[in-house]
Amino acid sequence: MARVVSFRGVVLCWIVLVSFMATPAVAARKLSKGGHVISFAIRAWCIPRTESLLLEHEDRHECVYSMKNGDRAVGVGYDLDDDKETRRSELSTVLADYDKVYKGLQCLNTVQISALLALDTRRALDRAAKSVKALDEQCCSVMAVFGDIQHSSGKDAFEGNGFQDFIEAVSAKEWKKAGDKLNETSWCNDNKERCVSNKALIYQGCGGMKPAVITQVINQKP
Repeated sequence: MARVVSFRGVVLCWIVLVSFMATPAVAARKLSKGGHVISFAIRAWCIPRTESLLLEHEDRHECVYSMKNGDRAVGVGYDLDDDKETRRSELSTVLADYDKVYKGLQCLNTVQISALLALDTRRALDRAAKSVKALDEQCCSVMAVFGDIQHSSGKDAFEGNGFQDFIEAVSAKEWKKAGDKLNETSWCNDNKERCVSNKALIYQGCGGMKPAVITQVINQKP
């Protein structure tokens, strides 16, 4: 039985990695052709750091539960009421039945939860990037903050809610100002504990570091 579970876990992880993630090698090839910063690869590189931050703030749930906004979720804040067709497809990819999970008739195992978390984290970063033009210029710790805010707030997280000054300060790499501006947002007021953790990361900033993928590409020999 253990071998069956292990084999299934390997298959699920392989499907997720092949279908939804890029590698630094992809970025290297594209950048060498004079392209722009390769957003796909950079965000994929920062998924583990973002996942880690999400797990600091949210519990793992094997079975369906209700979120603060009334939506039904499973795993680590995996919102079953958000973009239902995409969620249905993703659950099928990890060998789960959307309708059964939604109705509480099927729960998920650790491997399935981890696979969905990776997909959901990537989605959060992609959505954040639509509002935060300088997102891909940030280091993974700062990018993770945007992913965490996006994941906890839904599709239009950065539209309104007083985030504009915060985004501008981050883009300018004015970390003290950025942390202060984040603290003034309605999101921070509604998510006080989460805000304390995220502010600390923003105050720390990127320290002049280039995103890991770009650094690797620049240092790569022809």
